[in-house]
Amino acid sequence: MEQLSGLDAAFVYLDSRNAPMHVGGLHVYEPVAGAFGFAEFRAHIDACLDGSPLFRRRLVEVPLHLGRPFWIEDPHFDLDLHLQHSALPRPGDWERLRELAARMFSRPLDPERPLWHLTFVSGLDASGDFPPGSFAVISRIHHAAADGLGTLDMFNAVWSSEPRRRKRKAAAKRPAQPRPVPGALGLLKRSFGGAFREPGETLHWAANLLRGGLGAGREFMARDHHAPPMLFQAPRSPFNVPISSRRCFDAVKLPLDEIRMIRGAVEGTTVNDIVLAVCSGGLRRYLQAFGRLPDKDLVAMAPISIRHQVNEGGNRVSAMLIPLEVGTRKPVERLRRIHSHAVDSKAYTHAIGAATLADTSRFVPYSLATAAAGLYSGLHLARYHRPPFNLVITNVPGPRVPLYLGTARLLEGFGTAPVLDGLGLIIVVTSYMDDLSISITSAHEAAPDVERLAGDIRASFEELREACAAEGAKKTIRTRSRKAPAKRANGAG
Repeated sequence: MEQLSGLDAAFVYLDSRNAPMHVGGLHVYEPVAGAFGFAEFRAHIDACLDGSPLFRRRLVEVPLHLGRPFWIEDPHFDLDLHLQHSALPRPGDWERLRELAARMFSRPLDPERPLWHLTFVSGLDASGDFPPGSFAVISRIHHAAADGLGTLDMFNAVWSSEPRRRKRKAAAKRPAQPRPVPGALGLLKRSFGGAFREPGETLHWAANLLRGGLGAGREFMARDHHAPPMLFQAPRSPFNVPISSRRCFDAVKLPLDEIRMIRGAVEGTTVNDIVLAVCSGGLRRYLQAFGRLPDKDLVAMAPISIRHQVNEGGNRVSAMLIPLEVGTRKPVERLRRIHSHAVDSKAYTHAIGAATLADTSRFVPYSLATAAAGLYSGLHLARYHRPPFNLVITNVPGPRVPLYLGTARLLEGFGTAPVLDGLGLIIVVTSYMDDLSISITSAHEAAPDVERLAGDIRASFEELREACAAEGAKKTIRTRSRKAPAKRANGAG
């Protein structure tokens, strides 16, 4: 039995019918050793259940919301309540698959069960878009249980580096009499016991925050860096509106070797800088097409993993705010500016302490936060103030080696994450093998035509690649021209 952290609990009280708080993805597989249908899929998942605690644990609420919820092992766990088989309608192409994924992402998880669900999708090979026998898996895992890297931890329990059929070992079966759900008094006792430790932890957090603030002040007063944007300074945009439960989904795949070429063309940049610049260029095109490009720069929130600083599960992330330079026309200049902004934001987050920022949510009373979240959504208050930021762009690095689910090879994967009232667009970036995928999830009210935005992001990448290639050619010409006089002098001698 384990109490949720403040950040994990935040995803519970933010959860609503219009904003289900799950992360997940869409993964496409190709069988490599015989047919792989739903029966084989179910048998494989059943054999992997002991590989991650996420599979069996569910939430229990403290009475009257007087404390953060607890994780317990579900005494009534039933695998079949977490698996679903759907057949893709003809022609079984990417268009039908992404529409099905969007519908599944819009559905909330059952809070009375472990907070995950897998949908096995057959019928992908009717159009020729996918190899014969291919299938997809659409996953949903509540954000309270795992962040992006935590979701990969769960999938690592079912993936392997080579094709193999797993069978559930009899010795690994659970006892017939699991522990019962704790009673109300037991939950209150445990919650109040944790509350007595909170004052000391609060003082420790406040001291760290003060030290970090002073350090950041000295660093930015010395003009080593520029201060990043603050919350609620972002402009209004079409993405920052009240939302319904309807979701839209699409994705773009980009070759990693070409991203590395861009990285080599602009000194100091990272893959994450390039991703932000590509998304920025796509957003610029998209907003310009509708005449909605804001006068002030869009601001993206980019989560930062702090798993190297802590040893616990759940969500271990902080965040930084980065201006996206959507007003900058030249793609290479946009990349350079975004790189500079990212350096400043990382310096600020490092000075304050990423773990200190992540711990902030621990000290908000759970009952108050739950009520406030419901009131905010119910009254559509997002329309009355400037957004804290305009969208989220998160990068979750993936494996560079082939992965298998049983005897099926993973071909490609795409990620998703929740959107909220006033924050109706999120872009999830993942990598696998030699490709990088940029996945777009939006509320229908924020970006109903995500296929257009996906096309604009692809066009932005092409534009940046060509501009970097042209700049590289100019550098080569300048280098040769500087060397030319020396060669003529040697020849004359």
